[in-house]
Amino acid sequence: MRRGKQIVQREVTCRQFVGLIGRLRDGELSDVDRRSFLQHRRECARCSDYLKGYELTISAAKRIAEDSRDSSETVIPRSLVNRILDSRLKNGSGS
Repeated sequence: MRRGKQIVQREVTCRQFVGLIGRLRDGELSDVDRRSFLQHRRECARCSDYLKGYELTISAAKRIAEDSRDSSETVIPRSLVNRILDSRLKNGSGS
């Protein structure tokens, strides 16, 4: 009697899911871990949304980097600088 190959799939927690994102993007997950990751993404709306946000952030950062290479100088909006400085002062970390 010939036995089929049984693939053990482990359950991934939300915390593990987040920790595996970088390894998935880099193609470093084993087949078992990749399947477990993808299964968790299908079953957990929060992690699925988190992954979408992560991918959008990476995409936006790449576009910003490309844009800054195209121009001789990167301009940060003054309103953003002010909000960052205000936040630092409010949190007591400004100096």
